Amino acid sequence: MRRNQRGFTLLEVLLVISLLGILLMLVAGALLGANRAVLKAERYTTSLDESRAAQAFLRASISQALPLNTSEDDASRSFFEGSAQRLQFVATLPDELGGGIQVHTLELQGPQGASDLQVTFAQVQTAANGASLKSWGEPQVLLHNVESLSFGYRGFTPNGKPTGWLNSWPWSNRLPGAVRIDLRVRGAVEWVTQVVALRLDLSGGAGGQ
Repeated sequence: MRRNQRGFTLLEVLLVISLLGILLMLVAGALLGANRAVLKAERYTTSLDESRAAQAFLRASISQALPLNTSEDDASRSFFEGSAQRLQFVATLPDELGGGIQVHTLELQGPQGASDLQVTFAQVQTAANGASLKSWGEPQVLLHNVESLSFGYRGFTPNGKPTGWLNSWPWSNRLPGAVRIDLRVRGAVEWVTQVVALRLDLSGGAGGQ
């Protein structure tokens, strides 16, 4: 007894191929979407880690500012210079970063709107004729893609009167009581305003006249 053997028609084959193509497109789209989500999460995590590391460094270094004269001329006492977008102060550096007493300089570098917050160091070397500075190493980037930066300062006047928040610190031979750091960073991670209190508070009258 012979049985009729019937194969697939051309239309059926084309239909199956079309369905397989649609299925592959759906799978590829899902994989691309998942890959984009993973990359976005990685970028967010990287930005968050960078922001937290920058905040931790700024809190640790600024809070330990020292009233140490870095000028070779003892008559010109200067150890804290703060403006709206630049901050320079003397503080110790952890041993893992080189150690010693260093002059920290914080400022933006790069094109406006996509600058880097950088810190540079200069080692304080004392001698019989006074102190001197020796720059070393390359500037270190604390935070990328900074759109704006603003420092604020609060403390006491030489007469002992408290100040409000100032855009610049007018007494370079006195330490402020606190430093405020406002940043706007491009990206998903929002910068939280930092207010750093100086541990060695000489702003009430012992920091110079």
